[in-house]
Amino acid sequence: MSALPKIPEVPQSRILEDLPREHGFEPLRIEGELPPELAGTLYRNGPALMGLFGQQYSHLFEGDGGVSAVRFAGGAAEGAARVILSDGLRNERAAGRPLYGFNARWLDRWPRALTTKGKNAANTNVIQWDGQLLALWEGGLPTSLDPETLQAIGTTDLNGVVPAAFSAHPHQVGDTLYNFGVRYGRETLLDLFAWKASEAPSLIATIPLPQATMLHDFIATDRHLVFFISPIAIRIWRAMLMLGPATDLLAWKPEMGTEVIVVPLDSPDRPRRFTTDAFFQWHFANAWEEGGEIVVDYCRYPDLSSFQDLQEGKVAESGQLHRARIDPNRRTFHTDPLWDVRCEFPRTAPGTEGKPHRYTWLATDDVRSGVARFDNTTGDAQVWWGEEGQFCAEPVFARRPVADSEDDGWALSLTYDPGTHASFVAVLDGRHPERGPVAKVWFDHHIPITFHGNFAPA
Repeated sequence: MSALPKIPEVPQSRILEDLPREHGFEPLRIEGELPPELAGTLYRNGPALMGLFGQQYSHLFEGDGGVSAVRFAGGAAEGAARVILSDGLRNERAAGRPLYGFNARWLDRWPRALTTKGKNAANTNVIQWDGQLLALWEGGLPTSLDPETLQAIGTTDLNGVVPAAFSAHPHQVGDTLYNFGVRYGRETLLDLFAWKASEAPSLIATIPLPQATMLHDFIATDRHLVFFISPIAIRIWRAMLMLGPATDLLAWKPEMGTEVIVVPLDSPDRPRRFTTDAFFQWHFANAWEEGGEIVVDYCRYPDLSSFQDLQEGKVAESGQLHRARIDPNRRTFHTDPLWDVRCEFPRTAPGTEGKPHRYTWLATDDVRSGVARFDNTTGDAQVWWGEEGQFCAEPVFARRPVADSEDDGWALSLTYDPGTHASFVAVLDGRHPERGPVAKVWFDHHIPITFHGNFAPA
């Protein structure tokens, strides 16, 4: 249970220690007063094991996933936390040594890389959809979890629909969940999925990409799917031979520009494609149609240096909230910054997906780590800054059951406190987040750094 190497010597680095214990749902201590209308479960996912057998993983993305959950009901809360016991992790524990990734002996790892028999880390996101609880990771299939115990059931290809991967960033518009997966081989393919509630998921199109690349997120409207393909080239021979570290597998090639792919949902096999100046993004906030244009809110970076920032357990230093306007017919792309404070993990309130929204919720560490509500109408932001050394995760918005406005509800941020080496869920009033949490819901231990999560209303 030791911190990753090359982490700055600051108290919050202990968030990168392994999950200290696994447990089912148990009562959590509440500081303040929970709103009785807050009812449902907040799920979070991230790397829970930072290494095995005394060896640290080369990057957070290699960490074995762990899911935490906090159930809210009647002004009380209970929480659970589990490491996701994948087949790969089970095999390694049985063998008593690393078998996958850059910690394994080279003669163990490179044959598995060639045959795609790697370990499914399941460490990036967790969703509840169509009666299933799924842990997601962009490098493989979804992992089914038991919603009562959080125990891993196993990977699923969704009844044969997913050929290789189902990314960690699905987006819901209306009653349909859209997602993608990247397939690597002689040709790099982008698979597109649609999954309507109470219906079987489907593979709606497969689009060839010009090279093997890393693609983390996309965004959807009610008529289009939008992808920004940044100029990242996977160094194929290094990847095939598993020559680490992980950061050396990716090459930034700005001369290629960023490709914009707009996929019409009524004819997904006929995408519109064009190239603009090079930039990178991890995450999107929202998108909608406006006349003949598609408006996209996202966090933009000048290059790929944020890949290392994430390894150091901090919000990427160069990320800014932007708004792009895309005309797919004229093949034009224009973008402007919305907020000049470094930020990441943008989210909007449920029900605003695919529509114009007023508020964007973000994590920021411009002063200290905090949670921001950015107002697209006024250009102002209300920010709750955590205490010194605290680390605030992606804010997830839970709407009041009968909400009368977009901000009528609570922003929930799983927050690490270095003074107690424990984690709590900060419950922020959606209308006045700058006033600080109305309640803090405490685990008696820390939850390792999480990437993404979602709130499932009761």
